[in-house]
Amino acid sequence: MLIGDRDRLAIELHPLAPTWERRHLPERTGWAQLSIWVNGANLCRNVLDESSVREGVNVPLGHMADWFVRSWTFIRFEERPDCFPPRASVFDTLREWGNTHPPGQIDEDEWFDARERWWTRHFLAAGADGAQLPNVSLLRGGDRLFIEWTPAEFAGSRAPRFLSESGQESVQWDDGEEVLAEFVAYMAEWFRAEDLDDAFSWANLRNPLYEVEIDFREGLRAFTGIDASVFRAWTATATDADLRRNLGIPEGSDDPSESVITQVLRDLPPTTPESVRQEVWRLDERARGVTHFDEELRATARDAARAGAAPEESGRLAAQEVRGRLGLNGQPVSDMNERMRRLGVEVVRSDVRCSQERMLAGSRRGAGAVAVINRTPRTTTQWGERFELARALGHLLVDSYRGNALGAASTMFAQPWARRCSGAFAAEFLLPSEHLFERFGTLDSAADRDVFPSLLNDYGVGARTAAFQLWNQGLLSNHHVRDELIDDFSNVGQ
Repeated sequence: MLIGDRDRLAIELHPLAPTWERRHLPERTGWAQLSIWVNGANLCRNVLDESSVREGVNVPLGHMADWFVRSWTFIRFEERPDCFPPRASVFDTLREWGNTHPPGQIDEDEWFDARERWWTRHFLAAGADGAQLPNVSLLRGGDRLFIEWTPAEFAGSRAPRFLSESGQESVQWDDGEEVLAEFVAYMAEWFRAEDLDDAFSWANLRNPLYEVEIDFREGLRAFTGIDASVFRAWTATATDADLRRNLGIPEGSDDPSESVITQVLRDLPPTTPESVRQEVWRLDERARGVTHFDEELRATARDAARAGAAPEESGRLAAQEVRGRLGLNGQPVSDMNERMRRLGVEVVRSDVRCSQERMLAGSRRGAGAVAVINRTPRTTTQWGERFELARALGHLLVDSYRGNALGAASTMFAQPWARRCSGAFAAEFLLPSEHLFERFGTLDSAADRDVFPSLLNDYGVGARTAAFQLWNQGLLSNHHVRDELIDDFSNVGQ
């Protein structure tokens, strides 16, 4: 039984009729050799006792399916931890979280309890119930399902050694959701066929992941990290229906992500000041006004970004396509404000002073697009403001709509894929690699102490942006040269 596509995401099952003792009701059926395929790699391919290679592991699948049902709200909506900034790797996030002391406003027990809750919702091992499964995590980011795996460790001597030891891939969310839903539906049918539909509460449903009701308040808490009671206090609403209207969620939808407000709040840290939150609500109001955002250019940028295997490549390809469509060639973008206006993006310079919430961006399909620049140490520089405007443009052109809404913010709590993609878009849009190759054909020629500052001034970028652009294009000999440029010229353009 193959569910899905091995070249994207698939769960392959070869049912077994075990002769061994089965301890619990869920183990009386649902035994199979399991293979999990991600972009052509079989994560369950293993060697046991260093003997011949096995294509899967023999496990009872009921507990695994039950974990998907219990964790589904969080796999679907919890795109980052609520109190710890996400890293590019989910496993790095988990490890660094465990090695980091809690901030002053969080109790140490709650800090580690939150980490444990997050782990159990996104790591397949939490649903193994003793079965030996590969160490796999599942996390959503926008319109993608990210699947990551590392070597699994088991107690005892007789344990499989999985041959695909580590990796990180992503599939389109709709494709991933379809595979996981079909797997759980298949397991429910298996249990019903064996008259064991009382083994799990969902086993009597035809399609459990779609039929199990998702609590709106729980989904809202998972998506934003903010409790519904706090939202009600902010909006002075008494019912969930009133709260949905205040958040701009379409009538009849219980999806908390279909809101500019919730998407921006998802990217903000838990300590965000009230003044920034007020800007988020004003951002949504502005996004409802028609600014004639260039949706055709957005479609072009998204098509270009899809060819990228990594977020940085996606952002770079999108920026190159956009620059080409705008006829910029290798020339500087002389006036970012005017450029944004021409593309149908309203630019708002907020009077709010904050430490890290540098930029807020939002749009509504067929209506308006807005970029808000808050006052932070970075955005008070000309190059910093230009970069954040270009980053906002990257989000507005490349990020996916949820329903008809799109929202993002520039903080360390923002989605790793979207943050890295928009950062690469901004760097390429402001300082095109095409120009760098034409001007600096000799290694380290751009590092000349007279040449480098002129590059910053000509293109209106900061030292870090320029140095990393040169480094990423192979135009600097080593990272020491790159870091020296950043240290020596960090104040240019202030």
